[in-house]
Amino acid sequence: MGLAAVWIRVAETIGFDAFIAAWRIFDAEASVRSNRTEMLQPLLRPYRSYLRFQRNRYIEALCAGGMQPKEIQEAVKRDLCEKVSLRHISRIARGS
Repeated sequence: MGLAAVWIRVAETIGFDAFIAAWRIFDAEASVRSNRTEMLQPLLRPYRSYLRFQRNRYIEALCAGGMQPKEIQEAVKRDLCEKVSLRHISRIARGS
């Protein structure tokens, strides 16, 4: 059929049945259709965006638990192996 290698890797990773189910969902969704071809073009944010989102929810939870920004900074470094600025933590704390 000429599937791109990335889609074959996806099918191998999640299994044939799950891949076919996802393909059927994409095919039924008009927003992923190309206007110029009959190809499907599902758009995904980069995975690193998801990781940032999860990190920020973790920071929000720590803020809600009453931790101080410096403690949160240390917890993020210890638990997620990420350096995050105190300024960023403060912005998240103000928003939650």
